[in-house]
Amino acid sequence: MNEPFVVTVVVKYIGEAQVPTCKFPDLPNFTKKGFSRSTTHSYVNGQTVSTCNITQNYSPLKIGTFKIPSFKVNVNELNLKSEGFSVKVSKVISDKTSTEKKDIVDSNEDFTDFIEGNQAEIISSKNDAFLSLSTNKFTPFTGEGFTVTLAFYVAENNPTEFESYQNEVQIPEITKKLKPENCWEESFGLTEMQQGQLVLNGKSYTQYKYYQATFYPLNNKPIVFPSVSLKLIKYTLGKNGEKIPEFTTFKTKSFIIKTKDLPSHPLKQEVSVGDFSLKEVINKNSINTGKSVQYRIQITGDGYNIKLPEMKNDSLFDFFPPEVNSSSYPENGKVVSTKIFTFLIIPKQAGNFALGKYFKWVFFNTKTDKYDTLQSKLQLKVSGATIKTADTPLTVISVYDGLKEKDSSEIPNDFSKFLKDEANILISIMLIGMVYILLSNKKRK
Repeated sequence: MNEPFVVTVVVKYIGEAQVPTCKFPDLPNFTKKGFSRSTTHSYVNGQTVSTCNITQNYSPLKIGTFKIPSFKVNVNELNLKSEGFSVKVSKVISDKTSTEKKDIVDSNEDFTDFIEGNQAEIISSKNDAFLSLSTNKFTPFTGEGFTVTLAFYVAENNPTEFESYQNEVQIPEITKKLKPENCWEESFGLTEMQQGQLVLNGKSYTQYKYYQATFYPLNNKPIVFPSVSLKLIKYTLGKNGEKIPEFTTFKTKSFIIKTKDLPSHPLKQEVSVGDFSLKEVINKNSINTGKSVQYRIQITGDGYNIKLPEMKNDSLFDFFPPEVNSSSYPENGKVVSTKIFTFLIIPKQAGNFALGKYFKWVFFNTKTDKYDTLQSKLQLKVSGATIKTADTPLTVISVYDGLKEKDSSEIPNDFSKFLKDEANILISIMLIGMVYILLSNKKRK
């Protein structure tokens, strides 16, 4: 009962991925709860291959064995069919304490937008129904992500029935107003309204989430999120018990994000901002000179713009350009990015070498509010004779090799042009000779 039933759609692209539209169906005895999207990039034969995973979670409503009929998922206006099957839902089996159980249930859905969000809206809501535009941070650093959520909330004890009205028109218009110009956006990829349950101030609410995205400020200018409104249909009971529809409009409160400037640092304009971790693996810890070793470094965190500095060959190592794979996905109210760099390294001198001298990455740590460095902790033991190739990097020979050293003032010799000019002169001499011979014969006659 505490585990989701998951349906995932995988969309692959050659080139940069576009965000696919995806509509999941309602399934009997289950309710939609939790939607996520992740995108990964890889490079094959010089081409970018992008894979987008769109996942819909379904929570069971009761215990039992349920027949799931054949259903379709609409992806980019194309219906993908899944055959029918059965799902068995059992009781929660756990020996954890009730407190631990509560933590598990609470972690199924993220509500961090209310930690620093619009609490006043919740407290002062009159009809136990309100539209909220909230953020999980009001004072991020430049480059630090903050998540904005647009959702409609209805208390369980609210007898009023509400119905959506032209969301396919209203929501795109609202999100256009919300997207600030001086931010990088990572959308959570909500393509339809997501429903969930939560408790606010001791009261149970149903949350209807329309939009969620993480924004990364590109400068320290204030970011203004305007008030937006959503039109819904509200049903009231008539004298004879009939439902009478009428339009009602809910509005959000505007707020300002005040971005803080990063402390002074030589790499201030280049560093990523967030909480990051590093993983690394090497296929050999001992190797001979002239042989290659594969080294992989993975950086994961809640920031963007993860870039390693360019690796330069020296007298100890030759570094081939890395193969790069990247991915991003929503998790706990923020977007988590992962970038994997796979290097091919050829050592040229014997000895014990710390890779931390070469592989280190500076970022601004939002947990400590200080600049931090992730650094390799691996050691490489190299044996064998010295290879003197420091001045000759191992690269593919190209017509552009040595282009910078060429003197552009030199006039190149064009042999084909020389032959063409000589041929034209020879033909001209032959024509003059033929004319002379013809004129001489005419005079004799």
